[in-house]
Amino acid sequence: MSYLILLSVIVVRTLTDISFKYAVNNLHFSDAKSILPNLKSIARRPFIWMGLFFALLNVSLWSLCLAHFDLSFAYPFMSISFISVIICGKLLFNEHMDRYKAIGIFFIALGTAFLFLP
Repeated sequence: MSYLILLSVIVVRTLTDISFKYAVNNLHFSDAKSILPNLKSIARRPFIWMGLFFALLNVSLWSLCLAHFDLSFAYPFMSISFISVIICGKLLFNEHMDRYKAIGIFFIALGTAFLFLP
């Protein structure tokens, strides 16, 4: 059950980041005059509200997670969300993926696997 909470935090954290990215996608903050209109536009986008909901859910799940795991285990394990965000960025937003990001993903996964060694 405890690991399910930890995995839920990773999924919700990824959904938070993806929602915020969708909310600001195609906005351009080119100068100081564009800030207020863009903020108004963001406030009308449903994805910003989804992102805020997921962020609140993430805080709740993270608190629950920390009640079950040492911080020295849970926080490094959260690096898996970096992997999921990079993959979602490529799949959903056609963001650049190169061999350096792939190598980074490999090392994040390898480092996370070390958390399970005795």
